[in-house]
Amino acid sequence: MLYPFLLEHYVWFCLLLLLVTWFTRSANPEKRTNYIYGYGLIATLGFLLALDWMAGVIFGLLVLEIGRVFKAWLDKKADKLKQ
Repeated sequence: MLYPFLLEHYVWFCLLLLLVTWFTRSANPEKRTNYIYGYGLIATLGFLLALDWMAGVIFGLLVLEIGRVFKAWLDKKADKLKQ
């Protein structure tokens, strides 16, 4: 049920992934640039070659980027509770 939605909004998810990466990787600009180039390359190849399964990969990368920030926030809260 999620898969057709991902295919319909593939371009928007790709742009959202690049935008989220821009903000979540702001601590290290060089690394952020490399991630954005890599994600952009993956998104472009998936779109141009009409690889439908790439929509799931883009969604997974988006979840990983958001999850990394969420985990850091939870770790900060856990450290605060230990004190």
